[in-house]
Amino acid sequence: MTHLNETLYSSGIACSAEGMKMEAGNYQIDLLLANVCKQNVTRFPYEIARLAEDIAGGLMVTAPSEKDLKDPKIGPYVEKYFAGVKGVSVENRLKVLRLIENITLGTAAVGYRTESMHGAGSPQAQRIMISRQGNITGKKALAKAIAKVEE
Repeated sequence: MTHLNETLYSSGIACSAEGMKMEAGNYQIDLLLANVCKQNVTRFPYEIARLAEDIAGGLMVTAPSEKDLKDPKIGPYVEKYFAGVKGVSVENRLKVLRLIENITLGTAAVGYRTESMHGAGSPQAQRIMISRQGNITGKKALAKAIAKVEE
């Protein structure tokens, strides 16, 4: 999550700093850097969700309910078998599991994942813009010069 946040921050600064004032008086960011930022950050939410699911394991979808935890007969078993590190209540562990479930599988997942992927335009459109603005021909020429390749 820190990687995602800092990538957004640093890329935002970079595309702003490399932008230019337009004839009409408005300011245009560097579109290549903006698309590179978007291309990178659209992957991170999926990786965050994957890691959260991996850490939570099957408990994320099979954990007992709050009703089970509060039940006088079942509750003591939930407390016993869901106990973890000292100082963290079973109730809080279950709340975190439900949060992970919600953002990866539940009602929040739909908006979170889809918006992460398409909120900045489609990833394919970003790749097209990167290839158009990336000056690949110029970079190939620089590589040939550095390597002393003559053709």
